[in-house]
Amino acid sequence: MSTGLPLVSIVTPVYNGAQFIEDLILSVKKQDYPNVEHIIVDDGSNDDAATIEILKKYPHLRWWSHPNQGQYATMNEGLSAANGDFVCFVSSDDILLSGAVKSVVDFLLSHPEMDGVFGLTDYMDEQGGALYPPVLFPKAHFHLVKYFAHVLHCSFYLKRGCFERYNISFDPSLKYAGDYEWMTRIAKTPLKIGMVDKKLSAIRLHPAQTSQLYGTEALQEIEGVYKKHGVNIVLRKFALLLHFVYYRLWEMGQKYKQGGIGALVAHAGKFLRRLVHV
Repeated sequence: MSTGLPLVSIVTPVYNGAQFIEDLILSVKKQDYPNVEHIIVDDGSNDDAATIEILKKYPHLRWWSHPNQGQYATMNEGLSAANGDFVCFVSSDDILLSGAVKSVVDFLLSHPEMDGVFGLTDYMDEQGGALYPPVLFPKAHFHLVKYFAHVLHCSFYLKRGCFERYNISFDPSLKYAGDYEWMTRIAKTPLKIGMVDKKLSAIRLHPAQTSQLYGTEALQEIEGVYKKHGVNIVLRKFALLLHFVYYRLWEMGQKYKQGGIGALVAHAGKFLRRLVHV
């Protein structure tokens, strides 16, 4: 039954996602906005149907499986099937926060000149506990995303028509840096992207993440994106240095709060030993 409200499509690729996918499904299902479709494309999971069994529990989902193609090809397939006026991509181990979809729709309806909108993102550990890593300039203008990488796709919504108009689907040739490349490419278009000062989603940091398992390969792929899209390497490296210093100062503060000067000295010693072996 039509609500008369814009339809929002949440698109999720999943591969062997049984550990976390249900948390995401429930976070979308519990949104206080009544017109949401959740599309989940199973990218050939081989976990003895554990992921599929979870998807079968929720008849409101639009889901299907295909042979393994990689996350970005899978996201494109989900996008092709999306019917929503607004589209957001959320990974299977992340969640939407309460009121996220309604906040986005309210913003875009009240700012019809905008093509999309991003919000803030929370972080959580493997068990869902809150993490508070510092983020440099989280409210910076969207067009600075190529330097700060401060916009995450789980907190980014774009009008459906923009994808065809500017050919901004994901690059399936990439394995690790597709999110960053996609955002960088969008920032080069004339699209108008607004910002809501609200946390819209939470990403989960855990050892099984692709970025954790393939850090070196991912870094090499990102370097290729810099060259392809003319990212100023000096400015990007400076932003990364700022983030590194900012993060390390925050990390030392956390260690001091947890265990005083002794914990701080021990942490500094471990960090220096890592540097020596680099």
